Amino acid sequence: MNEKEEPMNMNVTPPVEPVTEFEVHLPPDRKHPKWLVPLIAGGTAVVVLAAVGTGGYLYWNHNQLTAASEECATSYDKAVKAQKKLTEYLESDAVKTAITVKDSEVKDAKTVAVLTSTVKTAEKTKTTIPECPSGNLTDIRAMTKEIDGLATAYSRTVSEVADRADAVNGSKLDKIVADATKILNDSKGRVKDDKTRTALENAIKSKDGKTISDAVKAVNDSIKAKSDADAKAKAEKEAQAADNAAQAQADNSGSYMGGTTGGYTGYTGYTGGGYTQSQGGGYTYTPQQPTGGSTGGGYTPTPQPQPAPQPSQGGGGDDGYEDICWAVDTSGKPGVQVPCN
Repeated sequence: MNEKEEPMNMNVTPPVEPVTEFEVHLPPDRKHPKWLVPLIAGGTAVVVLAAVGTGGYLYWNHNQLTAASEECATSYDKAVKAQKKLTEYLESDAVKTAITVKDSEVKDAKTVAVLTSTVKTAEKTKTTIPECPSGNLTDIRAMTKEIDGLATAYSRTVSEVADRADAVNGSKLDKIVADATKILNDSKGRVKDDKTRTALENAIKSKDGKTISDAVKAVNDSIKAKSDADAKAKAEKEAQAADNAAQAQADNSGSYMGGTTGGYTGYTGYTGGGYTQSQGGGYTYTPQQPTGGSTGGGYTPTPQPQPAPQPSQGGGGDDGYEDICWAVDTSGKPGVQVPCN
């Protein structure tokens, strides 16, 4: 050998293999029993499986918590939206208009009372929505269930209020239709323009409250127009009749107005005349004479007819002639012949 060999160190200690917790130390003079080898191998496998099982459980539990938290968050958002919708609907014009309707404006007054009660209850249900917890699967699932219940309650309340409001509006429309139908029936022959009644009839069929209200107003205005025209015509007719009666009365009744300068005044007396029997059986007419003066236009008695001369009867004996006398009114009217007896 060309290379120089180093001398072997006889004091070098051989390497020692590490001892595991599963290794059983036996005295050097004893051998390992045959059953100990598989036992050592089996113990190692149990430790490995236990480690794998713990890690798998933790991984599964983490996934469960994540899924539950996401579900709770979804329920929370749903409840918030349902609560917001309820709040907005309670403050909407539709609800405010329906809740101000009077009992006299609807056909069924109970609908108004039910709506009022429902709205008051709904306003009290707007509670604060709780937030989702974290870290405990049981608590998360319990809170999710509670939040889902609130969301359902909010949605159901919106539907109830809407139904009650619709009931009020429907009853109001029923009242409008009923009143309009009565006006349509009662207005026959009482309107100035019958086209308004036709328009009202068509409006009732449309079931539109605004259209019906406008048509009812048109019919009422037409009724008033005819009533005013009839009243005016009646007043004019009565006034004309009164004028005709007054004119007829003036034509049929006159009054003595005397002279041309102021009527009859100042007549103070009048002595009636008449006939006096003369000797021999005849009669002599003596005209009436005024006993006082007159002023103003004056007065002249109407001349009276003179009686025919009567033959003298001598001593009043019967000569075959009938004695006739004249009766004269002191007012100046013509005399009349009457038997002297």
